[in-house]
Amino acid sequence: MHIRWGWSAAGVNKNILRNVLVLLLYWGLALSTELLAIPPDYATPVWPAAGVALGFVLLYGRMIYPGIFLGALAANVYTSFNQGIDITQQQVSFAAIIGIGAVIQAAFARFLMARFSLLPEDLSNGSQILRFLVVAGPVSCLVNSLNGATMLGLFDIVPWSYWLSNWIVWWVGDSVGALVVTPFLIQLFNRNPQQERNLQTALLPISFLVLVIASFYFVRSLEQENRRTLIADIGQQHEAVLRLNINELKVILAAAASFFTASDAVTASDFDTFCRPLMQDHPSVLAVQWLPLIEQSERGPFVQALRQQGYHRFEIREIGTEGQMLVSRDHPRYLPIAYTHPFTGNERVHGLNVLGLEHRRGDLEQVLDQGKTLASEPLTLVQHQKSEISYIMAAPSYEYTGTRVNGVVQVIFKVDQVILRSIRDPAFLAAIRLLDVSVGGPPVTLYEGEQAGRKAEWHTVFEFLGRSIRLELSATTAIMQKVSSWQSYAILIGGLLYVALLEAVLLTMLTHQRYIQTQVGLKTQELALAKDVAEKASMAKTEFLASMSHELRTPLNSVIGFTHRVLRRSGHKLDERSRESLVIVERNANHLLGVINNLLDISKVDLGKLELSVSEFPLDEMLMNARDQFLPLALAKENTLRLDCQFHGMIQADSTRVRQIVINLLSNAVKFTAGGNITVSLVDHARNGIAGVLLKVEDEGIGISEKDIGRLFNKFEKVGNMERFNPEGTGLGLALVKELAELHGGAVSVCSEFGKGTTFSVWLPQRQVGVAAES
Repeated sequence: MHIRWGWSAAGVNKNILRNVLVLLLYWGLALSTELLAIPPDYATPVWPAAGVALGFVLLYGRMIYPGIFLGALAANVYTSFNQGIDITQQQVSFAAIIGIGAVIQAAFARFLMARFSLLPEDLSNGSQILRFLVVAGPVSCLVNSLNGATMLGLFDIVPWSYWLSNWIVWWVGDSVGALVVTPFLIQLFNRNPQQERNLQTALLPISFLVLVIASFYFVRSLEQENRRTLIADIGQQHEAVLRLNINELKVILAAAASFFTASDAVTASDFDTFCRPLMQDHPSVLAVQWLPLIEQSERGPFVQALRQQGYHRFEIREIGTEGQMLVSRDHPRYLPIAYTHPFTGNERVHGLNVLGLEHRRGDLEQVLDQGKTLASEPLTLVQHQKSEISYIMAAPSYEYTGTRVNGVVQVIFKVDQVILRSIRDPAFLAAIRLLDVSVGGPPVTLYEGEQAGRKAEWHTVFEFLGRSIRLELSATTAIMQKVSSWQSYAILIGGLLYVALLEAVLLTMLTHQRYIQTQVGLKTQELALAKDVAEKASMAKTEFLASMSHELRTPLNSVIGFTHRVLRRSGHKLDERSRESLVIVERNANHLLGVINNLLDISKVDLGKLELSVSEFPLDEMLMNARDQFLPLALAKENTLRLDCQFHGMIQADSTRVRQIVINLLSNAVKFTAGGNITVSLVDHARNGIAGVLLKVEDEGIGISEKDIGRLFNKFEKVGNMERFNPEGTGLGLALVKELAELHGGAVSVCSEFGKGTTFSVWLPQRQVGVAAES
């Protein structure tokens, strides 16, 4: 193809339309590619926009560069926007650099193809097609894949540790896209006289492409359903382990409550001794506490009793307005933290009246008054330096008699430690999110893995001491690697490569066909030129022969005339040798005159100047005269000459030319037969519904071999043993018979058996169509 760089208005408008088309195709294919994306980070296994860029650059050259750049820029900006990324100057700069890389990649591919004669118009065989695909796909696509993977690292979009995997995915996606789309665009848009055939050929890979994509979606839907099932199984397993660990904490709570109920009096030392083994295997437990229910009248003795156990500065305290610990004001009853294990780290809350805490009072009153075991809302405790989410489980403790509530046992545990104890696999820890979704308040995030997404692949809600806990599992990369089957993407990549191979085969066929058409056109021109030259040469030869024949006939007629006069008037006066010489001169002159007449007739036929003088005449009489003429010659060679005429009517023809046919056939029969029979027959014979006569001349002469029959009617050609039997022949007689018969609308055929004889058949119509017979 030839690209014109003119700046006419029409050319500018075409270039603008082409750039707009490239922009829309690039952007549209980039958007549709998201449907093929691989969760969770939705990398695309194929990037057909790379094929759009290369295909249009190969078709229309550098004028397409703006469309490629703008299409790549729009596609990458939209992709960032669609993924919820803020469109900043950095994002636009990144998209612009990727767009420049797309332009350079297409230009680099075109340069290599021009350098190695692999442009579409140069392709003519399978080897070139294979090299074309290698350059279009794996080689050229190194450019933007290296550029893109490097820019992802430089712009801090993706960590450098992922550079190799990003480069491979990018390179494979661009390569497959270029291999599939580029040949298709070349077939579809290449300027070719057989454009309709190109479109029909393109339908086959389109059909396979639709089939591949449909198969991909079908298999991927099965995989997604299976993946959801596997993720649900994994989530349920982790839920079961998590609930088991929470139940163990509830067991600690129940055991501590039962310890107080079963004991008449429990000291701080007894409490530590009891709690220490319970907490050894449960690092998530921050503290186990006992909070006795103290009436106002019991406050003083209770404080004194605690001080006697070694807590010399013990007071029932409350939190002031500025968060400081103050001695509690008087209240009807108190629920102070009396015993805490471990005490170290929890000194600050020792003696705190928990009933004075607004956010705890409601739950604790239910524990005290209704005997319920409840969990608090998610809390950040004052005794912890880190902002860790914790729960406080509270259960009532009873007096030794088991009838009256005498306090509350609390178990405080950290949620993240429970999660770490329940889920050991880092991949699943990164994908977990745990929320408190209890009625009466907004959801509270208890734990969120580093890679937990906004949309969970699986979730469940379970109850925990009056709280509703939601467990979510996101489809992170690590999770997907554990539960995903990549059959759908294997089908997609394999199918697309098959489509690319099919397009390569079709492109090979089309280019080969175009090459053959070009060669046929060249050969046709050469043959037409050679034919023209040959026809002119043949015409010149024919005209020369006709001219020479006319020039030779006049003196030859004089020779024949004078020889005949000498023999007729003075022959008796000549000696025998002179008379024989004159006879030889006359005979040879007549023979030469016959040759010249034949040459003249053949020349007239070739020049289209031989006109028939049609009249009605009895053919049977002409045959009888011819028989009488050749009978002496036949007898001289000991032949019998027989005439069998079954047709005695009139025919319309040129009697002179028909006589030439008869004379030539009889002459050949007599020449090539010795001591045999010669039969001339004439019958009425219709052919294709046309009335006519069939003339046959049969002999028992030398015959003609089968291989020579095809050359029998060629001009100036003698076949078989004719040269030996008839050295004076010119090879024009039978050729003239054929020409004269066909000029009458008839036909000539021959049947021969070598060594046994030959039969010539001439069919002539009884009447000449459109010719009036002379009276």
